[in-house]
Amino acid sequence: MDELFILTNSPGEVSGWVRPVVSALRSGGFPAKVFVAVLPCQYASGMESEYAKEIVGERSVFTFKELWKTASAVRNKKRLVLQLGGDPFFGALLSARMRCAWMIYTARPRWKFRVDHYFVPDAAAEKRFLLRGVSPDRVSKVGNLILDSAPQCTDIDDARRTMGLSEGEEAVSFLAGSRPFEYRSGFAFFSCAAMEFLRKHPNYHAFLPVAPTVDEKLIIDGLNDAGLSWMGSFSAAEEIIWDGQGRIRLIREKNFEAIKASRLAVAFPGTNNLQITSLCVPLLTVIPLNQAEDIPLDGIPGMIPMSIPGARKLKKKLVYWYSGRLKYASLPNRIAGKEIVPEHRGVMTPSMVAGLMEDLVNDPEKLSRIVSGYSDLSLERGAAARIAEKVTGYFSS
Repeated sequence: MDELFILTNSPGEVSGWVRPVVSALRSGGFPAKVFVAVLPCQYASGMESEYAKEIVGERSVFTFKELWKTASAVRNKKRLVLQLGGDPFFGALLSARMRCAWMIYTARPRWKFRVDHYFVPDAAAEKRFLLRGVSPDRVSKVGNLILDSAPQCTDIDDARRTMGLSEGEEAVSFLAGSRPFEYRSGFAFFSCAAMEFLRKHPNYHAFLPVAPTVDEKLIIDGLNDAGLSWMGSFSAAEEIIWDGQGRIRLIREKNFEAIKASRLAVAFPGTNNLQITSLCVPLLTVIPLNQAEDIPLDGIPGMIPMSIPGARKLKKKLVYWYSGRLKYASLPNRIAGKEIVPEHRGVMTPSMVAGLMEDLVNDPEKLSRIVSGYSDLSLERGAAARIAEKVTGYFSS
């Protein structure tokens, strides 16, 4: 049987890129066996492989090291490496070892003499490839894959009913992301921000959607370290216990319905920023730099051992330096090249976040302007189907 090897890395890519593509392949009766290889990543939660098994099956998920040990060229079998995230170096290595074609979803024209076909997210990326001399027949503009990972959850009344909101009740959502350095303290941080906000808005409830790739133990550790009480099973918190009126619930089954039912979503930067945008829900992006030394860095700076004297102080300075060079952190703003959603960076307290939220929910015009700004983005879905069509065509040819 022919074989497709999908390479991926971080939590956002597994849920935001791999899942919609595999779903599109299966809906079209894909003829080949699908495998997933999880690449090394400093942002990994450690749960990527477990989540990938839900997508392609228990025996079809490997680490790159495991796959490399068994990889070799074969006859009478068609193979393809499809890279959806991670360093292209791994795709170049694997496709060379297997002597097979390599396709990649990316916005940067790297490895031009090794990649057989590029899938790019937008016209700007397509132009970049053509200017770098990549032949037009090797580039397909497919759109942003993240948009396909969020359902067409457009009816706010249905979402409100699903989340049990009565007339006169409102909700806000807090998204702590899927990267361990964020969500370990992020759920506690946002729970405290929710308390501050709900005290002044007793008709509101707070939803905290939990990404499918998180390590539940880290959430519990973070809540316990912050001195918060919670209800739920031994291994999973369901609701924060506090003395106010509104409920602060952790959501695992209806994440997108929770976001859609919310008057405002507050999130760390990441895949969820664009998912929120696709649901036309006002977004506030916050980037607390309270523990900057715990934020992973790419390249050599990310390899500095924290056990070295002065390393944590140096790491903190580097994070602030990188932050100063980054104009926008939220995906909608980065794509548009301007501020569409408000974003705030720096040392922050839960009270500060609650204050930013209050400024928005008390001004309907500000919320409306955020949503109207989404029209500057291309929110067309279908990238997964376009990639699946090209990949299927490769195996059918």
